[in-house]
Amino acid sequence: MMMKFQSLVLLLLLVACKTTQTDLPLLQDCPNDGDCEIQVLKETKLFISEDSEGISEISFEEDVDFQVIFIQFKDSKSIDYKEEIYLQIPSRFKEIQSKNQSLQNQKVIFGKLGDFDQGGFERVKDGELQLVKLKDHISLHLEIHSERSHVFESVDLKI
Repeated sequence: MMMKFQSLVLLLLLVACKTTQTDLPLLQDCPNDGDCEIQVLKETKLFISEDSEGISEISFEEDVDFQVIFIQFKDSKSIDYKEEIYLQIPSRFKEIQSKNQSLQNQKVIFGKLGDFDQGGFERVKDGELQLVKLKDHISLHLEIHSERSHVFESVDLKI
């Protein structure tokens, strides 16, 4: 639980310090009538600490070569339930297509937060990511497959 709190505090501090991020990206559909939040942390690199039980901490560092996309789903029926997705992409690219194991290149992380047995963060090893940099925005499509139940199965964004 402390790791989740530390990650959230770090994220909030980073966002507070970087008020010139971007306009909020547009999520085309938030699943299950939930509340979705999207943030793009420019000039930021994602660090993942792991131990024998999996991911123990997520932290950030300034780096002009990368940006981190953070997506959070809050269940409108259960205030304790959240799902979070983190992914790191280069600051400059034209197109990125990753599938399954190659998702590790973008450090795609999925987490469930709340009071239940299947909580915690995991590296996404089964899914698909497509990013295309267009003239005025980035188009993102992400599919996540996990053995754990989850609300976010696919995400379509314009950043």
